[in-house]
Amino acid sequence: MSKRSIKKRAQDLLTLARKLAESPGLTWVEANNAIYGPAGPMGRLFPRAADRAEFAKTKESQEIDELIDGLPEPPVGPQRREYSGKFNVRLPRTLHAALASEAAAEGVSLNQLVVAKLALHLESR
Repeated sequence: MSKRSIKKRAQDLLTLARKLAESPGLTWVEANNAIYGPAGPMGRLFPRAADRAEFAKTKESQEIDELIDGLPEPPVGPQRREYSGKFNVRLPRTLHAALASEAAAEGVSLNQLVVAKLALHLESR
C-alpha cells in the first residue's frame, strides 16, 4: 500500500478517535479498546504488520494516543465477586490418601474434613 493510502487511513482513524473522545463519560480504557481492541477499526484499517508499523510513525497515531491519554481514568470501586462454592484442588496421591483415611476414621466425607481443616486454619489467624 502506498504512503498516501496509509495517511488516508490514519486520518480516518483519527476522525473516529476524535468522535469517541467527545463521548460523555468515556474513559481511556474504553476508548483504547474501541480503537485498538480485537476486530476494532485499527485491525480493519491496518491488517498487515507492515501497515501498522507505518501507521505508528504518523502524526495521526501520536494524536490518537494523546486523545486517549487525555481521557479520564475508569472509576475504581469495590470488586464484588460471586463465588460458586466450587473449588477444585489437585493433591499428591499420598496427601489425598492420608486425608481420605482421616475422613473415614472421623466418619465424615473428604469434603467435610477438608472444609473443616481450612476453616480451623482461617479462624486461628
